[in-house]
Amino acid sequence: MPWEPEADDVIAGRYELEEFLGQGGFAKAYRALDRTTGETVVVKHPNYTGSQNDQSVIEEYFEKEAETLQRIAAAGGHEYVMDLYDTVRERDIPFLVVELVEGEEIDTAIEKYNAPMTDDDQVRQVGIKLADAMGFLHENEIVYRDLKPENVMLAEDGTPTLIDFNTATGFDSTGDPSTGNQGTTILGPFKPREVAEASRTDVRQGPWSDVYSIGKILLYLLKGSVPKKDGVNPHDFGAECADYLAEIVERATQSDYRHRYRNATVLRDVLEARDPTPPSTATIRYSQTGQEFPVEPGDTLGREGADGPAASITIEDPQGDHISSVQIQFEKAGDAWYLVDKSLNGTYVQRGSGWKWVLSGDGRERLKEKGEDHTDRHGEEPPESMQLNDGDFIALVHPTYGVNLTFEAE
Repeated sequence: MPWEPEADDVIAGRYELEEFLGQGGFAKAYRALDRTTGETVVVKHPNYTGSQNDQSVIEEYFEKEAETLQRIAAAGGHEYVMDLYDTVRERDIPFLVVELVEGEEIDTAIEKYNAPMTDDDQVRQVGIKLADAMGFLHENEIVYRDLKPENVMLAEDGTPTLIDFNTATGFDSTGDPSTGNQGTTILGPFKPREVAEASRTDVRQGPWSDVYSIGKILLYLLKGSVPKKDGVNPHDFGAECADYLAEIVERATQSDYRHRYRNATVLRDVLEARDPTPPSTATIRYSQTGQEFPVEPGDTLGREGADGPAASITIEDPQGDHISSVQIQFEKAGDAWYLVDKSLNGTYVQRGSGWKWVLSGDGRERLKEKGEDHTDRHGEEPPESMQLNDGDFIALVHPTYGVNLTFEAE
């Protein structure tokens, strides 16, 4: 059995372990003193002695959490997501050093703060902040998949923070265990069917999976418990809340993901508006096939059958793999729609007789590393996003590549 540290041990000559905070299926956590900065942090390590999982599984999920937190940090982090400070090793054991999040886990907090919450607006604000955090993860092609009360810390002022990222993953296109989409290890009422039954279904996991879990968290805040059923209206479960909030929860928790809000950005928007009606959609038409796809704010588009994360909308790449797994994202600010490039090859938008190149920061850096020109025909660096107008043409990779779309605002 691998070595596990105890209180008073010093990790990597810097982090002095103090109070044992608890354990889960994959990790144990200690409050610790950072001797270099004097700050209090949390140090996590694989849970070899307190878990029923095999050592290889524990290490796999611990490494998955490290990789996810590193991706989040590289993207700039988010105020409602736990920060990663450091990754170190001691006696060949991996350790994560993360932010000490003040507050209580939601299940403990609602008891401590005399919940369930009776203030609709307080519940709504928690939902808005959770959806905002999930929207950030989705923008960076991460699905959380395991949102439940013990994975959210709630401060006394009601601010939530996401913790525990060992089951987060890229956008899943199927539930095939051979692709690594095993679902999570503990079933429960906060998981949608496509996650809880991932090994037995081909239903796609994606942003809509986290939407379901946020809906169940809102019900938990309103009632203090949740049923293991879908499409739950809080009124039918004995919770008192405004009609708009009940309708939002019911829609978010539908069994069929196509009947939920499509992503956390949309869920945040309806909570902010106190209106369960999804925001107006746009349409993109694939010129080569005539297919039409509705688009909601936060939706992504990419290559069908990609090995990496799958986008909300997928199309076939006629020339192989030049279209990224997530090529573009659609955003909306007020009445204005925007295209955000997420690819390495770029996207073009036609205005009149000219094309405007849009390229992600990662795409620009790749061109620089290869010593290739990363500027447009005017000698300027291409923007990462561009406002879309009704009737604009969108070309993936290059106007001559053969994958052209028409954007139609509604």
